[in-house]
Amino acid sequence: MDDTLLALYIAEVGQSIKTYLNRSDIPPALSFVYANMVIDFINGEQRKDDPEGQAAVSSIKEGDVTVQFGSVKADSRELATQALMFNYSDQLNRHRKFRW
Repeated sequence: MDDTLLALYIAEVGQSIKTYLNRSDIPPALSFVYANMVIDFINGEQRKDDPEGQAAVSSIKEGDVTVQFGSVKADSRELATQALMFNYSDQLNRHRKFRW
């Protein structure tokens, strides 16, 4: 992975955290959570790019044992980022500011 792509992933996760927290900064207490989220995001992106990882059983026929493989539709980036926020919501919610 090149440095430009890594910087993009770090910035994307950082912006998602700021948006979720309703803040313009990321609290220092979340630095390890931020790093873990970036790693999880990168791993998720790599799984999407791996054709072997996307193969899924689309049908099984028991007589003469036939198994057909299809592909899993990759989630959009927005859904992937939302899922990432959900996985870390307990840690993030402690620093969230609410708007009225």
